[in-house]
Amino acid sequence: MAQDFPDFIERVLLREDALRRPLPPEPLDIEMVLRIREASDDQLLGGAQLRSPELLPLLRGGLFYYHDALDEARRHAEPVGGALGDYWRQMIARRAGEFDLARECGRRAGELPPFQLMMRLVADESPHMGRQSNWDAYLLNRLGEQYRFGDTDLEAELRKLQRVEFDQIYRYTWHRALGE
Repeated sequence: MAQDFPDFIERVLLREDALRRPLPPEPLDIEMVLRIREASDDQLLGGAQLRSPELLPLLRGGLFYYHDALDEARRHAEPVGGALGDYWRQMIARRAGEFDLARECGRRAGELPPFQLMMRLVADESPHMGRQSNWDAYLLNRLGEQYRFGDTDLEAELRKLQRVEFDQIYRYTWHRALGE
């Protein structure tokens, strides 16, 4: 099977213990966070030519997000404009427990092309999302709030939803950055 991303990104995404906590207080793997921070743009891209270099911060920030380094992810997502930047900021704010900010960023982001695929990928496994007609970031924020305030039965569902969301939004960001 061909790689979806350059070697550096593939290696960072191999960690199965990443993205397991719906509301991470801090990163667990500081060594990986340092590797992401120290990687050059060339290492990150593996020779790929970006047609939209303004999206490069989202690609690096997404790797920080994946490894629960939400402050680092936020610094990279903050300067990126548009719906995709807003959606990344919504994802980061939600996992940081900043639900009002997450709702505001989600409202600005609106609907993105990967939403229908994301919905199909979780419809049978998520009792909450499965009742929707499309991916619902507001619902995901609400589930995160319920989890934060004690509904720990939501943890497995939140992990699944956040994993599908990350995988598809990161892939979409990569393809947009390459101009595909």
